[in-house]
Amino acid sequence: MSSDPKYLSLLADLATQDPLDLDPLIFDVPQRAPASDFKAPALPPSTALWKTSEDGASHIGLRLTRRLENPSFLAARLAAIAVERQIIPVFLSHIGVSGMQRFGFRVEQMSGTTDAERAACEDQLRRFWNMAMIIDAADIEKLG
Repeated sequence: MSSDPKYLSLLADLATQDPLDLDPLIFDVPQRAPASDFKAPALPPSTALWKTSEDGASHIGLRLTRRLENPSFLAARLAAIAVERQIIPVFLSHIGVSGMQRFGFRVEQMSGTTDAERAACEDQLRRFWNMAMIIDAADIEKLG
């Protein structure tokens, strides 16, 4: 069990209300084009899932391909997992603003205009963070 104050603080201060987005009221915000369907590469399950790195924690990637319905629910789940299993979640966002930054999670923006370019970017970040696995954040949201 980890006693990382960052995740313990997140669990203690988590609010279910979403902040009001004032940008559309103040600025002329251009509409974003919808993201394409990103097909995740089919990779075998990682054998390094619970191996720890030098600092004692494993990194897992959470792929965001659409805005989550309840980001505070996912934040609470991930903070509990981070504390219990010494896991550091890193979001790989294929959308603009994911809503997970406000909870203090690491969010990496995928660059590229094609699926191949975004897959290459995701693979590069997987290697950089030495991620044990990458899963879709929407799948965790379904766990209830």
